[in-house]
Amino acid sequence: MKNIGIISNNKNKRALSIAKEIYDFLIGKKINVFLLDGDKMPGIYKLPAHLEKDFTSQVDSLISVGGDGTFLRASKYSFKREIPIMGINVGNLGFLAEVSIENMYKALEYVLEETYEIEDRMLIEAVIYRNEKIISDDNNPYIALNEFTINRTMFAKLITVEVIINDFPVMNFRADGVIISTPTGSTAYSLSAGGPVVEPKNEVMIVTPICAHTLCSRSIVISPKNELKVRIKARNKNASLNVDGVRKNVDIQPEDIFKIKKSNLKLKLITFDKDIFFKIFKDKLL
Repeated sequence: MKNIGIISNNKNKRALSIAKEIYDFLIGKKINVFLLDGDKMPGIYKLPAHLEKDFTSQVDSLISVGGDGTFLRASKYSFKREIPIMGINVGNLGFLAEVSIENMYKALEYVLEETYEIEDRMLIEAVIYRNEKIISDDNNPYIALNEFTINRTMFAKLITVEVIINDFPVMNFRADGVIISTPTGSTAYSLSAGGPVVEPKNEVMIVTPICAHTLCSRSIVISPKNELKVRIKARNKNASLNVDGVRKNVDIQPEDIFKIKKSNLKLKLITFDKDIFFKIFKDKLL
């Protein structure tokens, strides 16, 4: 590893300070360290930064310093080239940012020695069809590590969601929205909405209603080999799309169809403990 990128939580002073410690450590090891132009850390400490295009094309691995939210933001720079990424946890849960501050120098040494394991995490992608034409992001699919969330905007009425699997209408409900998550995202928003916990090494898609106005609406877990569609049947333009917690600038209209499938890309997660998920699950959620 000769070119390592660092992305830190821009709103957490402790994360910024720890990121600077990591920067100094790596520089001392003769590593080329890349910081992202626009992030706070290079501005605060007067360090050189790179534009997004150069940053993404040159780093061999990524280090996220913060919580799982920071990890999700950093992961977007790893998808296309499948750059290995490690998370140092300065947050609360730490399902994705699994390395503690106490163990970070040991983990950094392992990264430099390339003595670690790579855990492949499933990604999902979605396109939006309107009148049989793709309208999403210059015809490029949205890609998510945790989940896609389609929900009503603030103060809007409930939306009607139809879930279609292999062209068969399986669920139809009125709700605040719906979450389509990966196993990695099963411990995030989907869990809060009543969805199941799924070990992240699995490859499934989880469909979870958000506050459905019915007594019998539950999550369903399906194989990614199925064709999954979600049709929004709102009366007005009162639904929005969030990808891994970030709202996208797209107006969802009645009868828009979301087609979601497993991505051919993977997230390459740097890990040092094959059972870390269960340990975090027990310590943080139980």
